[in-house]
Amino acid sequence: MAHLAVGNFVAELPPLDGGIAEFLAWWFAEPRLPATEQAVLEEYYASFRRPFGPRMRRLYGTQVREAENLVRAAPGLRVLEVGCGLGSESLWLALQGARVTALDVRPDRLAAARTRQAVLEAALGRHLDLDFAATPLLEFEPEPFDLVWLEQTFHHLEPRDAVVPHLARLVAPGGYLAISEANALNPLLQAELLWRRGLPRVARRPGPDGQDMLYGVERVTTAGAIRRSFAGQGITCLALRRFRIFPNRPAFEILAALEAGLERNWLAPLLTHFNYLGRKTS
Repeated sequence: MAHLAVGNFVAELPPLDGGIAEFLAWWFAEPRLPATEQAVLEEYYASFRRPFGPRMRRLYGTQVREAENLVRAAPGLRVLEVGCGLGSESLWLALQGARVTALDVRPDRLAAARTRQAVLEAALGRHLDLDFAATPLLEFEPEPFDLVWLEQTFHHLEPRDAVVPHLARLVAPGGYLAISEANALNPLLQAELLWRRGLPRVARRPGPDGQDMLYGVERVTTAGAIRRSFAGQGITCLALRRFRIFPNRPAFEILAALEAGLERNWLAPLLTHFNYLGRKTS
């Protein structure tokens, strides 16, 4: 493998032919970032990075499947990721040839994402067409994108009646909207969220400019609600795919085959997660 020094740490070329789950597993295998950014990464992925077994790798790859397939079918696609966190999906899509803009409002996460980008660029010996930006969604008004992608982000975006039309405006005519979300129809998920955060609510949190911004506290929704909301904005649903039933715990690895089978079962609408793919009419 290639090794290059980046500041006071070493960049090593990750596996690029094993899929996004193997790419993420490489970041978990050993510390690859300076201490501050490494601590952010470990906290962000605390729920499933140890161990990141076959079941969780399959589920993680499942979340990004629609976006990844679109990028691979059309290299050079202009992609916007909203709520990029530490940038794993944005980095991966850029590695597949997409031109990516990635938004988040957490400075610590964006710092780690940019450091990860520097690690990859040093190891590759080339620049990735990827820009991480600390911009609230409703203040972001560039030219529309070929693909707008959200992974476990939609339920945090507020106010929802402004977010939906704004997201639709960011999709170019003929472009795609891909959303991976938690499913509000699942009673066990709702019980867990009720225990963790109480009733669904909208709170205020500091934005990247220091001003308070609205934030949805796990205001999960349903696939049907997303489909109807964006249909009213000229985006037609092409596919809804449901997956996952068990939590991020190693004990459930032995039930991976059962879980995968439920995705093709009449109970699929009650699974805990879904992917929505829509296309904007030309």
